[in-house]
Amino acid sequence: MAGGTATVVPLARTHPVTRETEEEAFRRGLVDLLERFDRTVADDASEPYAGAGIDAPLEHTTRIHLLDSLAELLGWQLGLGGNMVEEARLKNGTTTFMDYLGVAAATNAPVLLIEAKAWDKPFITPRASGAGYDYHAELIAEAIDHWRRDGDKTTSPAVGDWHDYMEQVGRYVKGLRAHGHPLPRAVITSGQWLVVFTKPVATFIDGPASAADIRIFRKQDYCARALEMHSLLSKASLCVETPYHIRATQVLSYITPEAVLDCFHALHLSYEISGSPFFTKRPRILVYPALVLQRNDGALLTVLENSDPLYLSYQNGIDDLEQALEPHLGEVAAAAEALLKRTGEQLGLELQPSALDDFPGYPINTNVDRVKSKSLIKRHAIEPDVWMLITGQVTHFLKPMPDVACRYHRWSACHAADEAIGTAAVSMPQIARPRSFFTDGQPHHCAHQGLKDRREGRCQIPLIDERLCCKSCLFAPVCWPGTQLTPLPCGTT
Repeated sequence: MAGGTATVVPLARTHPVTRETEEEAFRRGLVDLLERFDRTVADDASEPYAGAGIDAPLEHTTRIHLLDSLAELLGWQLGLGGNMVEEARLKNGTTTFMDYLGVAAATNAPVLLIEAKAWDKPFITPRASGAGYDYHAELIAEAIDHWRRDGDKTTSPAVGDWHDYMEQVGRYVKGLRAHGHPLPRAVITSGQWLVVFTKPVATFIDGPASAADIRIFRKQDYCARALEMHSLLSKASLCVETPYHIRATQVLSYITPEAVLDCFHALHLSYEISGSPFFTKRPRILVYPALVLQRNDGALLTVLENSDPLYLSYQNGIDDLEQALEPHLGEVAAAAEALLKRTGEQLGLELQPSALDDFPGYPINTNVDRVKSKSLIKRHAIEPDVWMLITGQVTHFLKPMPDVACRYHRWSACHAADEAIGTAAVSMPQIARPRSFFTDGQPHHCAHQGLKDRREGRCQIPLIDERLCCKSCLFAPVCWPGTQLTPLPCGTT
């Protein structure tokens, strides 16, 4: 353990001046966006083509020209690799599509739903004249409760389509909750008006709905209330996220010594394809020692220095196979210990890394990692073949040698037992079919078909080396917990 405390120490996500700068940039950007959009809907606006005429924007037009830009001003990224998904699919009995869904990268959990309506859709009005609503928020709350009681659209306290709006957003909130995602914020907007539900689960599921949990913005007030809008909807406010990595000298900007709950050795790996296009290309794996600090609010901070990479290398042709990886493992261990010491000096702590069992795990993609109990590897959100691996108290995921002797490192032995993978041995490092850094006969290579089948959906590192011998990998006890190790062929001589 790193010697932390159970009391959460509040930390600003960024320096105060940075937050103020972000808010002011949003306010200025919002002013400019509204001015540009207003020019496109004005009576004297230019026609999109001759004879088209000027009419109220459709929902799609409002999204493209206003809401997309508004989301980006709030810090969200649209498009490939972004954290704001458009037309996000939700399966809950039937499949529906949510207009916008902001997702926290650290947890892959939805944090912001935005449901868009056409520009000319009217704001909520009561069915009965003189109904006595002091605020529109009270009317919205009553309309939600009417829907929650299975009330009919024709008897809703709100006229027009607002019963349908409440049902639509409510079903999205329920559907996300059913998938284990209690949504922290939901929005419905036409562009001319914007309604924020600050507690969607309490409003649409737990009930009764409260006007205090509903914020209403009208277009004429957007700029005056820009800071309030930013605090409710910005990525910075909804996602308690940290940079992908920080330097040792930056740790005090993100964590106090009292807030250090744990720390773990880690590796930053980059997988490259090297070689001339005229010949067979080979894999090259670059290794950078890293350190992951666990903050007592659950956040994980990765400390990584800008240093020369340490190339994964295996020395062939030496008698003592245990020494084949020793030079590389020694280099990584020395660099990792130096990083641990530098980080501890910045914090004023003597950091002691904890074991893999103490690591909480990175978020698991349940559609892919069907049988994983914990993920010790995190893929980069955008860059392909870039990972962060947790190694705990040790400094590398590879062992110098497998724990037991085994004949199935050779394809010929597997073939003799009718358990060979494919039709030939892997004689050189390969980038695909299979992706294999270690080759036939090396003690870190496995050619056993039955084991390959059982590893599917369980192995932590198939994108690094899908033929790595389990007994030579640090992660084996995590991939094969307890009695699941018994059926492995490892140890057959």
